Amino acid sequence: RFFLKFFLKCNQNCLKNAGNPRDMRRFQVVVSTTVNVDGHVLAVSDNMFVHNNSKHGRRARRLDPSEATPCIKAISPSEGWTTGGATVIVIGDNFFDGLQVVFGTMLVWSELITPHAIRVQTPPRHIPGVVEVTLSYKSKQFCKGAPGRFVYTALNEPTIDYGFQRLQKVIPRHPGDPERLPKEVLLKRAADLVEALYGMPHSNQDIILKRAADIAEALYSVPRNPGQLSLAGTHGPAGMMGVNSFGSQLAVNIGDSPQGTEQGYSRNTGSVSPRGYVPSSTPQQSSYSGAAGINGYGGGTMAGLGVPGSPSFLNGSTANS
Repeated sequence: RFFLKFFLKCNQNCLKNAGNPRDMRRFQVVVSTTVNVDGHVLAVSDNMFVHNNSKHGRRARRLDPSEATPCIKAISPSEGWTTGGATVIVIGDNFFDGLQVVFGTMLVWSELITPHAIRVQTPPRHIPGVVEVTLSYKSKQFCKGAPGRFVYTALNEPTIDYGFQRLQKVIPRHPGDPERLPKEVLLKRAADLVEALYGMPHSNQDIILKRAADIAEALYSVPRNPGQLSLAGTHGPAGMMGVNSFGSQLAVNIGDSPQGTEQGYSRNTGSVSPRGYVPSSTPQQSSYSGAAGINGYGGGTMAGLGVPGSPSFLNGSTANS
Protein backbone atom coordinates (compact mmCIF):
# COMPACT_ATOMS: atom_id res chain seq x y z
CA ARG A 1 0.00 0.00 0.00
CA PHE A 2 1.37 3.36 -1.03
CA PHE A 3 0.56 6.90 0.01
CA LEU A 4 0.94 9.47 -2.77
CA LYS A 5 1.36 13.17 -2.04
CA PHE A 6 0.48 15.80 -4.67
CA PHE A 7 1.51 19.46 -4.59
CA LEU A 8 -1.07 21.64 -6.31
CA LYS A 9 -0.77 25.30 -7.25
CA CYS A 10 -2.76 27.80 -5.28
CA ASN A 11 -4.69 28.89 -8.37
CA GLN A 12 -5.89 25.39 -9.22
CA ASN A 13 -9.21 25.90 -7.52
CA CYS A 14 -11.05 27.12 -10.64
CA LEU A 15 -11.16 30.69 -9.35
CA LYS A 16 -9.84 33.74 -11.17
CA ASN A 17 -8.72 35.58 -8.06
CA ALA A 18 -7.43 34.77 -4.63
CA GLY A 19 -9.83 33.18 -2.18
CA ASN A 20 -11.58 29.92 -1.35
CA PRO A 21 -14.34 28.44 -3.49
CA ARG A 22 -17.73 29.17 -1.98
CA ASP A 23 -19.73 26.64 -3.92
CA MET A 24 -19.47 22.86 -4.19
CA ARG A 25 -16.49 23.08 -6.50
CA ARG A 26 -14.59 19.94 -5.62
CA PHE A 27 -12.39 17.55 -7.53
CA GLN A 28 -10.54 14.24 -7.09
CA VAL A 29 -7.14 12.87 -7.93
CA VAL A 30 -7.31 9.61 -9.88
CA VAL A 31 -4.51 7.13 -10.52
CA SER A 32 -5.14 5.03 -13.58
CA THR A 33 -3.26 2.82 -15.99
CA THR A 34 -4.68 4.70 -18.97
CA VAL A 35 -5.23 8.32 -19.87
CA ASN A 36 -8.95 7.88 -19.78
CA VAL A 37 -10.49 7.28 -16.39
CA ASP A 38 -13.03 4.99 -17.97
CA GLY A 39 -10.52 2.17 -17.80
CA HIS A 40 -9.07 0.39 -14.80
CA VAL A 41 -8.60 2.83 -11.92
CA LEU A 42 -5.89 2.04 -9.42
CA ALA A 43 -6.74 4.65 -6.80
CA VAL A 44 -9.14 7.58 -6.21
CA SER A 45 -8.74 10.35 -3.65
CA ASP A 46 -11.41 11.91 -1.52
CA ASN A 47 -13.28 15.03 -2.66
CA MET A 48 -11.16 18.05 -2.00
CA PHE A 49 -10.57 21.72 -2.85
CA VAL A 50 -7.47 23.87 -2.95
CA HIS A 51 -7.20 26.56 -0.33
CA ASN A 52 -5.93 29.77 -1.96
CA ASN A 53 -4.60 32.48 0.32
CA SER A 54 -2.43 34.11 -2.33
CA LYS A 55 -2.65 37.89 -2.76
CA HIS A 56 -1.63 37.69 -6.41
CA GLY A 57 -4.86 37.11 -8.25
CA ARG A 58 -5.41 37.57 -11.93
CA ARG A 59 -5.91 41.29 -12.55
CA ALA A 60 -8.97 42.37 -14.42
CA ARG A 61 -8.35 44.54 -17.46
CA ARG A 62 -9.12 48.21 -17.05
CA LEU A 63 -10.88 48.67 -20.35
CA ASP A 64 -12.21 46.23 -22.86
CA PRO A 65 -11.13 48.02 -26.06
CA SER A 66 -7.97 49.67 -24.85
CA GLU A 67 -5.29 48.98 -22.30
CA ALA A 68 -3.90 52.54 -22.09
CA THR A 69 -5.72 55.40 -20.43
CA PRO A 70 -7.06 58.02 -22.87
CA CYS A 71 -6.01 61.61 -22.31
CA ILE A 72 -6.73 65.04 -23.83
CA LYS A 73 -3.87 67.18 -25.12
CA ALA A 74 -5.65 69.97 -27.02
CA ILE A 75 -9.03 71.20 -28.23
CA SER A 76 -9.42 73.00 -31.55
CA PRO A 77 -11.01 75.49 -31.60
CA SER A 78 -10.84 76.11 -27.89
CA GLU A 79 -13.59 78.73 -27.80
CA GLY A 80 -17.11 79.09 -29.12
CA TRP A 81 -20.50 80.70 -28.62
CA THR A 82 -22.84 79.96 -25.74
CA THR A 83 -25.46 78.93 -28.29
CA GLY A 84 -23.47 75.74 -28.93
CA GLY A 85 -23.47 73.69 -32.11
CA ALA A 86 -19.84 74.41 -33.04
CA THR A 87 -17.74 71.54 -34.41
CA VAL A 88 -14.73 70.89 -32.19
CA ILE A 89 -11.85 68.43 -32.58
CA VAL A 90 -10.52 66.92 -29.35
CA ILE A 91 -6.88 65.89 -29.76
CA GLY A 92 -5.18 63.37 -27.50
CA ASP A 93 -3.97 59.80 -27.14
CA ASN A 94 -5.47 56.31 -26.77
CA PHE A 95 -8.94 57.18 -28.07
CA PHE A 96 -11.22 54.29 -29.00
CA ASP A 97 -14.70 53.69 -30.31
CA GLY A 98 -17.34 54.27 -27.66
CA LEU A 99 -15.33 56.89 -25.78
CA GLN A 100 -17.46 59.96 -25.09
CA VAL A 101 -16.60 63.60 -24.42
CA VAL A 102 -18.02 65.50 -21.44
CA PHE A 103 -18.33 69.32 -21.42
CA GLY A 104 -18.57 70.19 -17.75
CA THR A 105 -21.26 67.73 -16.70
CA MET A 106 -22.92 67.39 -20.10
CA LEU A 107 -22.22 64.25 -22.11
CA VAL A 108 -22.12 64.93 -25.87
CA TRP A 109 -22.18 62.67 -28.90
CA SER A 110 -18.68 61.90 -30.14
CA GLU A 111 -17.34 60.71 -33.49
CA LEU A 112 -14.04 58.86 -33.44
CA ILE A 113 -11.77 60.00 -36.28
CA THR A 114 -8.47 58.40 -35.28
CA PRO A 115 -7.01 57.10 -31.99
CA HIS A 116 -5.76 60.68 -31.56
CA ALA A 117 -8.80 62.75 -32.64
CA ILE A 118 -12.51 62.89 -31.79
CA ARG A 119 -15.05 65.19 -33.45
CA VAL A 120 -17.82 66.61 -31.26
CA GLN A 121 -20.38 69.41 -31.31
CA THR A 122 -20.41 71.79 -28.39
CA PRO A 123 -23.53 71.79 -26.22
CA PRO A 124 -25.25 75.09 -25.42
CA ARG A 125 -24.47 76.89 -22.17
CA HIS A 126 -26.51 79.58 -20.47
CA ILE A 127 -23.57 81.73 -19.33
CA PRO A 128 -20.13 82.47 -20.81
CA GLY A 129 -17.05 81.08 -19.12
CA VAL A 130 -14.60 78.20 -19.04
CA VAL A 131 -15.72 74.57 -18.78
CA GLU A 132 -13.60 71.48 -18.25
CA VAL A 133 -13.63 68.86 -20.98
CA THR A 134 -13.13 65.24 -19.90
CA LEU A 135 -13.61 61.76 -21.35
CA SER A 136 -16.01 59.05 -20.27
CA TYR A 137 -16.47 55.36 -21.00
CA LYS A 138 -19.04 53.12 -19.31
CA SER A 139 -19.60 55.53 -16.41
CA LYS A 140 -15.84 55.80 -15.85
CA GLN A 141 -14.36 59.27 -16.28
CA PHE A 142 -10.87 60.11 -17.50
CA CYS A 143 -8.69 63.24 -17.61
CA LYS A 144 -10.17 64.67 -14.42
CA GLY A 145 -6.69 65.49 -13.19
CA ALA A 146 -5.67 67.19 -16.44
CA PRO A 147 -8.85 68.12 -18.31
CA GLY A 148 -9.12 70.10 -21.50
CA ARG A 149 -10.66 73.56 -21.33
CA PHE A 150 -13.23 75.19 -23.59
CA VAL A 151 -14.17 78.87 -23.39
CA TYR A 152 -17.79 79.88 -23.99
CA THR A 153 -18.30 83.42 -25.30
CA ALA A 154 -21.57 85.35 -25.39
CA LEU A 155 -22.64 86.79 -28.74
CA ASN A 156 -23.04 90.29 -27.32
CA GLU A 157 -19.48 90.52 -26.00
CA PRO A 158 -17.30 92.99 -27.96
CA THR A 159 -14.60 90.49 -28.78
CA ILE A 160 -12.62 89.66 -31.89
CA ASP A 161 -14.78 86.58 -32.32
CA TYR A 162 -17.83 88.81 -32.44
CA GLY A 163 -16.22 90.58 -35.38
CA PHE A 164 -15.65 87.24 -37.08
CA GLN A 165 -19.27 86.36 -36.42
CA ARG A 166 -20.34 89.53 -38.24
CA LEU A 167 -17.99 88.73 -41.13
CA GLN A 168 -19.48 85.25 -41.32
CA LYS A 169 -22.84 86.76 -42.24
CA VAL A 170 -21.67 89.11 -45.01
CA ILE A 171 -18.73 87.35 -46.66
CA PRO A 172 -19.64 85.73 -50.01
CA ARG A 173 -20.13 81.98 -49.82
CA HIS A 174 -18.77 79.48 -52.33
CA PRO A 175 -20.23 76.11 -53.32
CA GLY A 176 -19.09 73.41 -50.95
CA ASP A 177 -18.32 75.77 -48.07
CA PRO A 178 -18.81 74.37 -44.56
CA GLU A 179 -21.41 75.91 -42.29
CA ARG A 180 -18.77 77.82 -40.34
CA LEU A 181 -15.80 79.13 -42.27
CA PRO A 182 -12.36 79.14 -40.60
CA LYS A 183 -11.06 82.52 -39.49
CA GLU A 184 -8.26 82.45 -42.05
CA VAL A 185 -10.78 81.99 -44.87
CA LEU A 186 -12.96 84.81 -43.54
CA LEU A 187 -10.01 87.21 -43.43
CA LYS A 188 -8.82 86.28 -46.91
CA ARG A 189 -12.26 86.74 -48.46
CA ALA A 190 -12.75 90.02 -46.63
CA ALA A 191 -9.41 91.27 -47.98
CA ASP A 192 -10.32 90.12 -51.49
CA LEU A 193 -13.64 91.92 -51.23
CA VAL A 194 -12.04 95.16 -50.04
CA GLU A 195 -9.46 95.06 -52.82
CA ALA A 196 -12.16 94.41 -55.39
CA LEU A 197 -14.18 97.40 -54.15
CA TYR A 198 -11.21 99.76 -53.98
CA GLY A 199 -9.49 98.57 -57.14
CA MET A 200 -6.14 96.89 -57.41
CA PRO A 201 -3.64 98.71 -55.14
CA HIS A 202 -0.20 99.61 -56.46
CA SER A 203 1.54 99.59 -53.11
CA ASN A 204 0.91 99.54 -49.40
CA GLN A 205 1.26 103.30 -49.36
CA ASP A 206 -1.50 103.62 -51.92
CA ILE A 207 -3.76 101.47 -49.77
CA ILE A 208 -3.18 103.69 -46.74
CA LEU A 209 -3.82 106.88 -48.69
CA LYS A 210 -6.91 105.54 -50.36
CA ARG A 211 -8.43 104.30 -47.13
CA ALA A 212 -7.68 107.61 -45.41
CA ALA A 213 -9.64 109.43 -48.09
CA ASP A 214 -12.53 107.00 -47.89
CA ILE A 215 -12.64 107.24 -44.10
CA ALA A 216 -12.75 111.03 -44.36
CA GLU A 217 -15.72 110.82 -46.70
CA ALA A 218 -17.49 108.33 -44.47
CA LEU A 219 -16.95 110.41 -41.32
CA TYR A 220 -18.28 113.61 -42.85
CA SER A 221 -21.04 112.03 -44.93
CA VAL A 222 -19.61 113.17 -48.24
CA PRO A 223 -21.36 111.51 -51.18
CA ARG A 224 -19.15 109.69 -53.64
CA ASN A 225 -20.11 109.23 -57.26
CA PRO A 226 -18.68 106.41 -59.34
CA GLY A 227 -16.87 108.76 -61.68
CA GLN A 228 -15.60 111.36 -59.28
CA LEU A 229 -15.14 112.39 -55.66
CA SER A 230 -17.32 115.45 -55.06
CA LEU A 231 -17.00 117.39 -51.83
CA ALA A 232 -19.63 119.43 -50.11
CA GLY A 233 -17.67 122.69 -50.41
CA THR A 234 -17.28 124.78 -53.56
CA HIS A 235 -13.74 125.92 -52.97
CA GLY A 236 -12.45 125.04 -56.43
CA PRO A 237 -9.95 122.43 -57.39
CA ALA A 238 -7.74 122.82 -54.35
CA GLY A 239 -9.73 122.04 -51.22
CA MET A 240 -6.85 121.52 -48.79
CA MET A 241 -6.66 119.24 -45.78
CA GLY A 242 -4.07 117.28 -43.81
CA VAL A 243 -4.38 113.53 -43.75
CA ASN A 244 -3.10 111.49 -40.80
CA SER A 245 -1.27 108.67 -42.47
CA PHE A 246 2.12 107.05 -42.68
CA GLY A 247 4.90 108.62 -44.72
CA SER A 248 6.75 111.90 -44.77
CA GLN A 249 5.09 115.04 -46.15
CA LEU A 250 3.03 113.00 -48.57
CA ALA A 251 -0.02 114.67 -49.99
CA VAL A 252 -3.05 112.95 -51.34
CA ASN A 253 -4.59 114.22 -54.51
CA ILE A 254 -7.55 112.03 -55.38
CA GLY A 255 -9.49 113.07 -58.40
CA ASP A 256 -10.53 112.27 -61.88
CA SER A 257 -8.19 112.35 -64.80
CA PRO A 258 -9.15 114.64 -67.66
CA GLN A 259 -10.96 111.67 -69.15
CA GLY A 260 -12.75 110.99 -65.88
CA THR A 261 -11.81 107.33 -65.90
CA GLU A 262 -9.21 106.89 -63.14
CA GLN A 263 -8.20 108.31 -59.78
CA GLY A 264 -4.72 109.66 -59.27
CA TYR A 265 -2.45 109.91 -56.27
CA SER A 266 0.17 112.66 -56.42
CA ARG A 267 2.59 114.44 -54.12
CA ASN A 268 2.44 118.10 -53.25
CA THR A 269 3.58 120.74 -55.73
CA GLY A 270 7.32 120.62 -56.03
CA SER A 271 7.57 116.88 -55.40
CA VAL A 272 7.54 113.94 -57.76
CA SER A 273 5.13 111.01 -57.50
CA PRO A 274 6.96 107.68 -57.48
CA ARG A 275 4.18 106.14 -59.53
CA GLY A 276 3.94 108.95 -62.05
CA TYR A 277 0.38 109.97 -61.20
CA VAL A 278 -0.41 113.60 -61.94
CA PRO A 279 -3.23 115.67 -60.53
CA SER A 280 -5.98 116.51 -62.94
CA SER A 281 -6.93 120.04 -63.83
CA THR A 282 -10.64 119.42 -64.19
CA PRO A 283 -12.58 122.15 -62.36
CA GLN A 284 -14.93 119.52 -60.89
CA GLN A 285 -12.18 117.50 -59.27
CA SER A 286 -11.80 117.20 -55.50
CA SER A 287 -8.30 117.00 -54.19
CA TYR A 288 -6.65 116.36 -50.88
CA SER A 289 -3.22 118.03 -50.77
CA GLY A 290 -0.99 117.65 -47.77
CA ALA A 291 0.01 121.26 -47.31
CA ALA A 292 -0.02 120.76 -43.57
CA GLY A 293 1.78 117.39 -43.55
CA ILE A 294 0.47 113.90 -43.32
CA ASN A 295 2.44 111.90 -40.76
CA GLY A 296 0.99 113.26 -37.56
CA TYR A 297 -1.96 115.01 -36.06
CA GLY A 298 -0.97 118.22 -37.77
CA GLY A 299 -2.86 121.48 -37.88
CA GLY A 300 -5.36 122.43 -40.59
CA THR A 301 -9.13 122.45 -41.05
CA MET A 302 -11.36 120.69 -43.49
CA ALA A 303 -11.76 123.72 -45.68
CA GLY A 304 -12.58 121.72 -48.76
CA LEU A 305 -15.21 119.79 -46.85
CA GLY A 306 -16.84 122.84 -45.36
CA VAL A 307 -16.28 121.53 -41.82
CA PRO A 308 -14.66 124.09 -39.50
CA GLY A 309 -12.21 122.81 -36.92
CA SER A 310 -12.79 119.13 -37.59
CA PRO A 311 -11.86 116.84 -34.67
CA SER A 312 -10.50 113.30 -34.54
CA PHE A 313 -7.57 112.16 -36.66
CA LEU A 314 -8.18 114.59 -39.53
CA ASN A 315 -7.02 117.83 -37.95
CA GLY A 316 -5.34 120.37 -40.18
CA SER A 317 -4.96 124.04 -40.94
CA THR A 318 -6.38 125.79 -43.95
CA ALA A 319 -3.98 125.98 -46.83
CA ASN A 320 -4.27 128.63 -49.47
CA SER A 321 -4.53 127.35 -52.96
